[in-house]
Amino acid sequence: MIGNQEGRRIWSQWYAWHPVVPIDDTVFWLETVYRRETAEGLWQYRSFRPEFERTQASAALPICPGA
Repeated sequence: MIGNQEGRRIWSQWYAWHPVVPIDDTVFWLETVYRRETAEGLWQYRSFRPEFERTQASAALPICPGA
């Protein structure tokens, strides 16, 4: 998707039905993120979550995998 007159790419809402790693967050899967296509034709993802929400989410992760 192309944005304004400068040709900048804009973010569009997308449901992460496979694991993705946003440029501003950790892995997202089965939840809403935003994505845009880069000039190279690759998808780039962002969560746009505030820092305190990222901190809360990382604090909820188990220390031992599978715990």
